[in-house]
Amino acid sequence: MLRKTVYPKVENLLNQLAGELNRNGLSPNQLTLGGAAINFVTGWIYASGHLFWGGVFLLIAACGDLLDGPLARISGRTSKFGAFLDSTVDRYSDFFVLAGLALYAANGGHLDWFLLIMGIIAGSFVTSYAKARAENLIPNCGVGVFERAERVIILALGTLIFPIFPLTLWILCIGTNATAIHRILYTKKNLSEEK
Repeated sequence: MLRKTVYPKVENLLNQLAGELNRNGLSPNQLTLGGAAINFVTGWIYASGHLFWGGVFLLIAACGDLLDGPLARISGRTSKFGAFLDSTVDRYSDFFVLAGLALYAANGGHLDWFLLIMGIIAGSFVTSYAKARAENLIPNCGVGVFERAERVIILALGTLIFPIFPLTLWILCIGTNATAIHRILYTKKNLSEEK
């Protein structure tokens, strides 16, 4: 949803930043892997209980995620493997961040938070997998509200503003799994219409 509504409004700025990165010799794959490294650090920060700083690092990593696509286009280095690598590394990044939060919850004795985070991990991975698998069968399955960009922004807000953290976990747990189910039902409907 954000990619369709917000991205066009900031596309020129992102292209300018990507041009600067290209002039400095950074490749799209380096940016992708660098973002994953920052997300690993983010998970470690979350696990150590520093939620505010984890939120800051999560947003920094998200900036890299926004720029790897424009950098690939501007540098003329778009490739199927690059797109595949980006999507695959995003799953690792999601795990690093959410595992860090799960450790924080477990170490603090917050079983309810821990279970919600497990639900968010499941919903996030099924949302991504459902889209990838469905698009082998139907042209497009980008339906649902809780795509990766939305999840990252909501999670960052919840950790930057701690009083809303528990509410954020509920929203993400329900939202990610609702999006996964939406994609499953959308694929079923489209496949039924093909018969």
